[in-house]
Amino acid sequence: MGKKQQKTDEINVGFLSYEYPPNVYGGVGIHVDELTRHLANSINQVHVFTSHVEGLNSQESGNVYVHRSSKPSVPTSNQYGILFGKVTSNFNIGGRLEGYISNEKPGLLHLNRGLMAATDAKKATNTMPTSIVRGTGIGRPNYMPGDVIKQGIGNEMDGSLALPESIRGELPQSFPMGGLDDQESDSVHLHGTPELLASTSNHSKKIFERIITNNNVAKMVEKYSCSDKLNLLHSHGGLIQMAATEVKKTTHLPLVMTAHSTEINRVKPDKLSILMEQNVVDKVDRFIAVSKSIKKELNQTFGVDYNKITVIPNGVDTAVFKHQNTDDIRRKYQLDNSFVVLFVGRDDPQKGAKRLVDAVKYLAKQMPDIMLVMVGQKDIYFDKHILCLPHVSRSELVKLYSLSDVFVLPSIYEPFGIVLIEAMACETACIGMRVGGIPDIIDHGRTGLLVGSNDSTGIFEAISDLYHDPEKRNRMGKNGRDRVISCFDWESISKKTIGVYRQVLS
Repeated sequence: MGKKQQKTDEINVGFLSYEYPPNVYGGVGIHVDELTRHLANSINQVHVFTSHVEGLNSQESGNVYVHRSSKPSVPTSNQYGILFGKVTSNFNIGGRLEGYISNEKPGLLHLNRGLMAATDAKKATNTMPTSIVRGTGIGRPNYMPGDVIKQGIGNEMDGSLALPESIRGELPQSFPMGGLDDQESDSVHLHGTPELLASTSNHSKKIFERIITNNNVAKMVEKYSCSDKLNLLHSHGGLIQMAATEVKKTTHLPLVMTAHSTEINRVKPDKLSILMEQNVVDKVDRFIAVSKSIKKELNQTFGVDYNKITVIPNGVDTAVFKHQNTDDIRRKYQLDNSFVVLFVGRDDPQKGAKRLVDAVKYLAKQMPDIMLVMVGQKDIYFDKHILCLPHVSRSELVKLYSLSDVFVLPSIYEPFGIVLIEAMACETACIGMRVGGIPDIIDHGRTGLLVGSNDSTGIFEAISDLYHDPEKRNRMGKNGRDRVISCFDWESISKKTIGVYRQVLS
């Protein structure tokens, strides 16, 4: 990397994250907020480059400087509409490929600038051979997948629009035409995509806004780095990796990437994030994985050498997340005489909420006082043993952790599980599946119970075990907080992160 060793207090790091308070959709936003604040106590400056928030501009708090993107508007001009259509068309083609491959099972894919669609189809069906042939087609240049951003989208200075090379080169140039559906001529079968409806699709608009935001963030970092104020870059989450790829190429600064998950391995992956992650991995100088499971995924999915990956977990603020008096919350939700089972998670199939609902419904026949409280979920169950709270404040969440008898995380895929360490910090016994990063957190039999990933009866058996043994629940709760303090403290995590920075700067 050609840089001299930096003293800790001289390091200036640029964080790239799509999520940052008040825009927090999951664990990434929480992690970046906490880590930046703690790093700022030990290093010179921390700069956070993030997405737009209406009414909020750049901020400064101590040694943390927050730079927000301008609003990623999507104009309706023909020039933008064409690009918007290309992105949408590619996702539609991916969907058609999935259905066709599942039924017909062709031998291989021959790409003519359709990497995004082919990647998605191959992942979804898992039936294609490993090698994918890329062809030039007739009278067209062959664009190989390269950097995510070649030129800016929606340049903030002059309003011009240029398509990123990897998207410009990889998205198909064929678009649906009115009156033409699937066709067949001899042995050639033409499969058309659905009508794009790009201008009215909220989902497509969000995709395009992400692309523009990534470009805006990249431009901010490039402009700021020109004054030699940054020593290295640290990216977080699949939604920002397009910007990370571009600024690595233009600034040549060392790039550290924290892998909070691998998007392609999620139950319901985000297609754009998959493409961005695939393009950034060979630009990264050093990876941080939030769990041993993610370290293994980086190696097996992207071929990243184990020696290039450091495992540093997520953390929790134990001064905030601690056992509290909960009389007011018990009265508010009429939980005084209930055995409370708590779940906290967004509405996402990978969280496995249905597993827990089924278990509680079964247990209710034997335990009339059981109550499942589901934070982050809409009430679609209409069951007297289930209380759904779509939104709660952090102070109320801490009290819900504190009053719960058991916390359960029934995830199908879970890179880490921040909610587990939050619950443990509040002295609540935990139950989790043996998937992803959960076994890194729960010490089975000491701080909670682990259930086999495909064990359909394991959840209600574990709840029943702790229901009938209040002494064990109490002991596990106390042990859980001790484990959080010793293993998931932000000060320790901050020091380990600085150690990674020293490695890439040496």
